Parts: sequence; C-alpha cells; structure tokens
Amino acid sequence: MYGVPSNLPLQQFVGVQLSQIALGLCQIQFRFEGSRSIYVTGKWQLHDSSGAIVDESIDEDALPSTRQQYRVHVVLGSDVTSFRIDAPDSFSLTFSSGHSLTIYDDSPAYESFEIHPDGIYI
Repeated sequence: MYGVPSNLPLQQFVGVQLSQIALGLCQIQFRFEGSRSIYVTGKWQLHDSSGAIVDESIDEDALPSTRQQYRVHVVLGSDVTSFRIDAPDSFSLTFSSGHSLTIYDDSPAYESFEIHPDGIYI
C-alpha cells in the first residue's frame, strides 16, 4: 500500500513505553512494551521539543555502518503521549521526553514501514 492512511491504528501506542531500538542493515525497529513495534525501512526524523532535528535516516544509498553515531536512543524508556497522522505523507509519535518521531511514506515502489503485530505494511 502506498500512502499513510488517515485511519492508521496508532492509538495502541499511546501510554506505551519504547523499550528497544534495533538497527539493521536496511531497517530500524522501534519496539514497544506489549509486543508492539514499528519497523522502518524508509525516511524517519526525530525532533526535540523545539522542533530541531535530533536524528534522522540516512540517504538510501548509504549503509548504516557509514554513520558516525545515532542519537535516536534519547527516546528509549519514554512513553508515547500522542500521535498525529498527516495522510498520505507521514505520521508522528510524541514521547513523554518531548521528542517526536516522524515516519514518512516516501516511496511508491517500496515499503516504508511496518506496524506489528497488526501486520500493516505501508
């Protein structure tokens, strides 16, 4: 499916702690309590409470091993307090730390993210 739907079921993440971030060759996984997770293979950005970018995905042609560092870890242990859907382009999760994670659907040819356990592929 291409495009973030306006009815994407994100309410399930509100009040839930981000307990793990896993890095893969072509994917970053945000794992939450209660076996909920979001796997991202497309573009993502993490903003602080002022809106400044704290961390973001790298160019699709670059390998994660070429990065000097990640800073996305600052949201580990934080609860999701709210969400926003900007269909059809993106959605954002806001954390108790004040940070917000925006995940984009920026490719009509490839999946940009997955939501589990729902089995939603966008």
